[in-house]
Amino acid sequence: MRPKSVTIKFIAEQANVSFSTVAKALHDDPVINENTRKRIQKLAKELNYRPNILAKGLRNRKTKIIGVILNDLQSPFYSEIYKAIGDVLNLRGYTMLLSDSSYDKNLENKNISTMISQGVEGVIISPVSRDSSSVDALITEGVKVVFIDSLPASSDINCVYVDHKKAARIATEYLINAGHRRILLLNGPAELPSSQDFYSGFVQTLDVNGLDVDECMIKNNPISIEKTCAQISAIFSGTDKLASNDFTAIISLSDIIAIGVYESAIRLGFSIPETYSIVGYDNILATKYLNPPLTTVQQPKEQTGLYAINLLLDQIEDNQSECRQIMLDPELIVRSSVKNIRIDS
Repeated sequence: MRPKSVTIKFIAEQANVSFSTVAKALHDDPVINENTRKRIQKLAKELNYRPNILAKGLRNRKTKIIGVILNDLQSPFYSEIYKAIGDVLNLRGYTMLLSDSSYDKNLENKNISTMISQGVEGVIISPVSRDSSSVDALITEGVKVVFIDSLPASSDINCVYVDHKKAARIATEYLINAGHRRILLLNGPAELPSSQDFYSGFVQTLDVNGLDVDECMIKNNPISIEKTCAQISAIFSGTDKLASNDFTAIISLSDIIAIGVYESAIRLGFSIPETYSIVGYDNILATKYLNPPLTTVQQPKEQTGLYAINLLLDQIEDNQSECRQIMLDPELIVRSSVKNIRIDS
């Protein structure tokens, strides 16, 4: 049924393409194949689509404002990224609007609406989910978008992301090589793209090494020290299906989660790495000062920020139309939080 007012979403459904493909085609973006572009423009004309002229006028105005929407501004991981972005913007004469989505889809949408009302020329976003529909409003307004920390569902959105599957594989293989066979995964929220990729890498590595996947050994929780302490406490108190002697090692999606395990060790009286070995992820500054220093997998945080802002400014200043999706490699940082329990024959 045709709506009273034809929208980009409706055109996308009729053309069997993504929202962003239609939005870019209607902006005559050369990143979209010419035949596809003409087909969508023809369909829009037939459907009597009328763009928002006022919004289009605002979009053509150069504001030198860039929006950055991240999941947790208090996180040392994200702070390194937005510092790298901010340094470049200061040098190039731009203003940065910074927003925190707190892993909340509704808050993310609110932040996007605020960015549009402030007249941003581009937005860098670490999305709450892989679904790129959250940025549809930005694309409709002609705002340039770059995803970080996630590979978007749509192949025509620029992004910079770390290979989280590889990170999980590196961490898991390191523990397996140290003799650990029962490994607890402390993951982030299940809907988070990095959590999904990390889970996949973990499960695949267990399978390749002939180890069973026990879903009781995989915990999805908010990325928080206190939430991690609550999870470990539940295991020790017997209120979780998992018992404290069911595993010898832990992998965490975030160093913040790993710090929660260290805090739990103090509260509950167990020892790292004697009771449990642990490998973190991110390599935030604090990890090398923990006792013992944390073995972790490094994400190239500054590099992520620099790639992202340069991708965005290339689109804004040079009208760069080629879509680029850049994957960065993680790296194992070996310290002292893993005990070798391997029994060599």
